[in-house]
Amino acid sequence: MQISHKFRLYPNKQQEENLFETLNLCRQTYNNLLAEFDSWDNINKYELQSVIPNLKICNPILKKVYSKTLQYENYRLFSNLKALSKKKKKGYKVGRLRFKGKGWFKTFTYNQSGFKLINTGKRFQVLHLSKIGNIPIRCHRSIKGKIKQVTVKHMQSGKWFASVIEERREEIKQQPINKIVGIDLGLTNTVYDSDGNKITNPGYLKKKAEKLAHLQRRMSKKKKRSNNRNRWRIRLARQYEKLVNSREDFLHKLSRYYIDNYDAIAMEDIPIPNMVHNHKLSKSILDSCWGKLRQYISYKAEWAGKLYMPVDYKGTTQRCSQCGKLVPKELQEREHKCPNCGFIAPRDYNSALEIKRLCLQKIRQELPESTLVEMEALSFQGQIPSLKQEAPCVSWGSSLLI
Repeated sequence: MQISHKFRLYPNKQQEENLFETLNLCRQTYNNLLAEFDSWDNINKYELQSVIPNLKICNPILKKVYSKTLQYENYRLFSNLKALSKKKKKGYKVGRLRFKGKGWFKTFTYNQSGFKLINTGKRFQVLHLSKIGNIPIRCHRSIKGKIKQVTVKHMQSGKWFASVIEERREEIKQQPINKIVGIDLGLTNTVYDSDGNKITNPGYLKKKAEKLAHLQRRMSKKKKRSNNRNRWRIRLARQYEKLVNSREDFLHKLSRYYIDNYDAIAMEDIPIPNMVHNHKLSKSILDSCWGKLRQYISYKAEWAGKLYMPVDYKGTTQRCSQCGKLVPKELQEREHKCPNCGFIAPRDYNSALEIKRLCLQKIRQELPESTLVEMEALSFQGQIPSLKQEAPCVSWGSSLLI
């Protein structure tokens, strides 16, 4: 099992110059390898990698970069080619790989060797990078396994981070399925689950939109490539960074709640790229980060031995969760009223119940050997009690979100 940790680096002025120089030399190597690739009719990854020693002879400054870091640029090039090929097979119109200009490269990687994490027993540890030096690093989590790779990234805000990939040899024990939840994703409420809990969308982008627009206008009036413009660019980047951090903090807490309290979590496999073609809703959909929430729940469920179950999204909002009859509704209709069985509930709650029902169906088909507590059909008589809460009713830890 491989786990990635993101730690902040605190390089001094000289180390930062070395980091920038390494980024630039990696960019040059990538461009040289791409030029060599274009000049051949057919060349594989290993043949192209053998060009790197010749590049060092022609350009001795490349010797300032650790050898495996330069070799990783060859891997990056073929990964990009593979991604283009996949997009082409899906019917997208793709061009050729482009040469990277100054400032385009943000990361470089030490793979397998060339690094060492030194535990000092203090607030800051030390990350040794070959040909760069010892850089203070803030490790807020202990690393128990073997470090396989370190990727150094320069953010637009000027901060440096190291993504440390750790390999652990742990056997994950599959937990028995005792409690199941269906989750409906929305815009007004980020989630509405089958237990009646709803979490209001924080709308982080909407809160910061005015400030971001102000900073964007101020930056646009500065002279290009001037120090003044660069200062405003950094201020703008820091605001975007705060926005991203707020979102991720919210999504991590929300996903952790469901992993801790349920054994099987069902969500719709909504094709988000298709939905954002609706320009009226695209900004709100992307701000809600449905894809990232599904990703967080998926990998956390895998690590905890829980079950993440994607279900078919088609018809979940239109079918009645009690009798299965289709009840067509427009997007603005927020209440489900079934003329067949008389079931009345909020639209999103009915959808969450339907997702849970589909999950139970899928578990019976795929995991017949599992013992389920909730195997009985979901049934309600008449109208369910009204859900009076206007704010989230999910508790995280010791605090209640209201």
